[in-house]
Amino acid sequence: MFIKGWQVPSVEVPPPNKRYLKVAMSPEVTGTHNATLLYSIISPGYTTGLHTHDGDEIQYIVSGRGEGTVGEKKSPVEADMIIFSPGGVPHEVRNTGEETLKMLCFFAPPLKPSGYFAEAIEAAKKGTR
Repeated sequence: MFIKGWQVPSVEVPPPNKRYLKVAMSPEVTGTHNATLLYSIISPGYTTGLHTHDGDEIQYIVSGRGEGTVGEKKSPVEADMIIFSPGGVPHEVRNTGEETLKMLCFFAPPLKPSGYFAEAIEAAKKGTR
């Protein structure tokens, strides 16, 4: 399977956690059984908001700069960095730079469809693959 990320449709999450979600792989979209892979694209000045997941999340910063929080730890983040957020631990990425911050987020086990993620799954199902 080959996925053209630029062709995956996105769903906009409104402020204050404004970002765009693009589901590249999930059980519902591509039939992957053990993981979800999505893009999170954050405009300058916005954030993912502090949140948790049941499973682990690995975030790869593709481009941009910002600040990451995992539990009580904070760190500047930039392109080619990886953030690991264990399941149940509050985490957040904030775009503090002047350009768009783009992340590739890997979840294991797969995320359960809900909220804007469920909307992004539906958009991906209708999009070009």
